[in-house]
Parts: sequence; structure tokens; C-alpha cells
Amino acid sequence: MNNTLIVFASEHGTVEKCARELFRLIDGKVDICDLSQRQIIPDLTGYDSIIIGGSIHYGEIQKAISDFCKTNLDQLNKKRIGLFINCIYTGDKAMQQLNNAFPKELNDKAVVRDYFGGEINDLKLNYFERFITKQIIKKENLVVSLSREKIVQFAKVISNHETKE
Repeated sequence: MNNTLIVFASEHGTVEKCARELFRLIDGKVDICDLSQRQIIPDLTGYDSIIIGGSIHYGEIQKAISDFCKTNLDQLNKKRIGLFINCIYTGDKAMQQLNNAFPKELNDKAVVRDYFGGEINDLKLNYFERFITKQIIKKENLVVSLSREKIVQFAKVISNHETKE
């Protein structure tokens, strides 16, 4: 049986929504740790798989996620790793953001990595965030949405039902 920890940080709720969906879909024992709520990180030695997720803001993942990866890199290198981001881009630009979000060692060893898309909730964004986000979406003609299919596929791979392509 797989024992999985999902570690995430969510500024506006989209990453949390995806993390909770993964929590629901993954087989075995699953624990969840929200770094944006400054939760105490469980002992990583008790987990077979660790999923790390965050969102991209101004080209970077949250500091809590990058700090978690740096601090725990040695232990993470001994685990099955899954990495995900939420961002407003798709395709090559989203993959570039995924590559830049995590240390190279984790990107290289991850059994599954993906971007799940994003959501824009005007009520959770401050004025500046709304303005910038809408300008980027308009300028680049983006269609912003979450991909449930990618989340389901990610869960299947981390649960050992399918292998990485």
C-alpha cells in the first residue's frame, strides 16, 4: 500500500482545490500539509511518495514551496516524487514554469510532473493582481481553466496504476 504526503501552498485557493482533489483520488494512505497555513511538516521518512504543488506568481513558485524543497532535498531524493503547478499558461510556457519551479534534482527524478492550469477568482485577487492578470490574459489571448483530466492522470501515476510517459 502506498503512503503519500501532499505538500502544497495556495495563495488564492486553486492549488488547495487541486491538492484536495488529488487527496480524494490517490489510493492508499494520504496525508495533506498546507504550507501556506504554516502547518508543521510531518516526518518525511514515513512516506513512500511525496507530492509537492504550488502556483506561479510573477514567474516564481511560492517561497514556502521552494524553501521546503531546499530544506528537505536529501530526504526528497529518496522518495517517489510528484510535482505540480497551477499557472495561467499552457504548453511550452507552462512546462518552462514547471521546470523552473522546482530544483533540477526533483524534476529529474519525479515519477510524474504536470501543470493543471489555473483559475481566476477576482474576489481573491487584490487590485494589482487583477489588473496584471487580466492584461496578460488579454495580451496573450489565454483561456484560463483547470484540467480535471490532468489531475486524474497524475493521481493514477502516483498511485502506480500507470507509468510516466
